Amino acid sequence: MDAFFVELIAKGKRLELYIDKVPSITIDELVRVSRHLEAQLDEEGSVPEDYTLNVSSPGMGNPLRVREQYVKRIGRQLKITTFSEEHLEGRLVKVLDHGIEFLLEPLEGKSKPGKKKKNAAEQSTSIEIQFEDIKKAILHFNF
Repeated sequence: MDAFFVELIAKGKRLELYIDKVPSITIDELVRVSRHLEAQLDEEGSVPEDYTLNVSSPGMGNPLRVREQYVKRIGRQLKITTFSEEHLEGRLVKVLDHGIEFLLEPLEGKSKPGKKKKNAAEQSTSIEIQFEDIKKAILHFNF
């Protein structure tokens, strides 16, 4: 299994581990990881006896945290906030070693009433954003 670590949150006696995989991780794989970790933690005695361990994949609405999550979402529309508080919307084009190539474009399903649409050449600009400059990146869903 080629799963990758996304995040570990420790809250008191509760451990929440988020992992993922390309193209996606199955429930059976999550259960297998959970059982393996429980056995390891119990054997080591490094956590209280009455701890709770939750192993899951990050939800679709959760921010992207690691490079592999970006790779998994090439071609998808994102909303990005930078540490300089820029709010960007567009499409993830490519994942680079230290950042992403991002096509600035209006999000699908988000046209404003009374505004005329520009042609694609006028409304799209490609930029590179370093991972270290991204404060928050979330998927845009058009329902």
